[in-house]
Amino acid sequence: MTSSTALKKKLIESDKSQKNEDITTQRKLTLLILDDEQDIISSLTRLLRKDYHLVSFTDGFQGLEYLQNNHVDMLMSDMRMPNIDGAEFLRQAKEISPTSVRLLLTGYSDIESTVKAVNEGGIYAYLSKPWDNDELKLILAKAAEYYLLTQEKIELSKRLEEANNELVLLNESLEVKVVKRTEALQLSKQKLITNLAAQKHLLHDILDMMSATIEYRTGFSSSHIKRIATFCRALALILNFDEAASQKIYLCALLHEIGAVGLSDELLANKDINSTHLDESMQTHPVIGAEIVGRIKRFSTLTANIRHQNENVDGTGLPDHLNQNNIPMGARIIRVVKDFDYIVAGKSNKKRMSLDNAEIWMLERAGIWYDSKVLNEFLVLIKKHDNSHGLETGYFSGIERLRPGDMLLEDLVLQNGNIMLRAGQEISENMLEKLRQYEEEYNTKVTIFTS
Repeated sequence: MTSSTALKKKLIESDKSQKNEDITTQRKLTLLILDDEQDIISSLTRLLRKDYHLVSFTDGFQGLEYLQNNHVDMLMSDMRMPNIDGAEFLRQAKEISPTSVRLLLTGYSDIESTVKAVNEGGIYAYLSKPWDNDELKLILAKAAEYYLLTQEKIELSKRLEEANNELVLLNESLEVKVVKRTEALQLSKQKLITNLAAQKHLLHDILDMMSATIEYRTGFSSSHIKRIATFCRALALILNFDEAASQKIYLCALLHEIGAVGLSDELLANKDINSTHLDESMQTHPVIGAEIVGRIKRFSTLTANIRHQNENVDGTGLPDHLNQNNIPMGARIIRVVKDFDYIVAGKSNKKRMSLDNAEIWMLERAGIWYDSKVLNEFLVLIKKHDNSHGLETGYFSGIERLRPGDMLLEDLVLQNGNIMLRAGQEISENMLEKLRQYEEEYNTKVTIFTS
């Protein structure tokens, strides 16, 4: 038997073996459950024992110790735990077992910790207490499918690498038969690449993590989304919303672009979902976003703010032509903040304005597009540089407002993608002069975020 034939047979047998192993794995994945209430563990055990191999703990440190010595496919942790909360447990679990799928059980009041778990723990999904049994089983089934697809992707990549290594050895040792044997290997290689591409597309279809999906689909940075959300929360506090209501608006702002996943690739490639001049083809994303968020029962109260973020106070906006106080206050806040951010710092905005011109432009539309009170309070906020509202993302600063000694909080990225200044740099007079020259040469405006 020739070397190329042996290699092809080996790959086929490996493929069969992997499929048999996947079938077995699909029958019963290992699920680690962490909750400090034994009654909840017992309830989950009764619900899930037929579908998964279960291990459970009431103490987070015991769960971490188990992970050090045992492989676990999926983890589901309660948020509120003694000694170590769910967010920290999942963060450490991610370091110990990065391939395990992580899920979080939480209540609505835990929203700030939930956001921390999303950002640091890399959770696949979170579920609200009390849970719906059917919904819980469905989410776990999707998580299991995601895990299996991820493992198959890793295995396919490994096998592709092995095939390439054997191809190198054959090319080094063979001369006369190299063409035929290479063709056989290339055929196997192409099959693996095709399978890998198909699995990658399927994986993208089921990745529904909200914040991660927004970043992946739109290309916006996490700092862009967090900046808008942080300003929305600060503005809500200034407008006398309590902490819980302000957190609700913060979450709405974090998710306000999630509907972009429902737009076609062509629309996303040729238009800007943050433009202040949107046509109806682009206005559908708030409606889609509201539908996605509304599927989580605990978050049903968030949908109105997301759906109506592009309404105008004079009733000419979309999707429902609401006017004045009929537009939810959270939606009016998001509209002001996201539009201002786009006008002065929009990644795809070719006509950026200075901060002063942006203020004039928006004030001309006060009472038409924007709620006058919301807009006025926002403009005061960005001028005061009052850190009492937790604006850790920094403030908007144009060249005209920069002073030597100011500290950059974000990289200054030019329209061609090059980084002109790095976060953490201190502004000097020489830098200011270079920025002025850049604005004049390229007929644009530069917005920098400083503390």
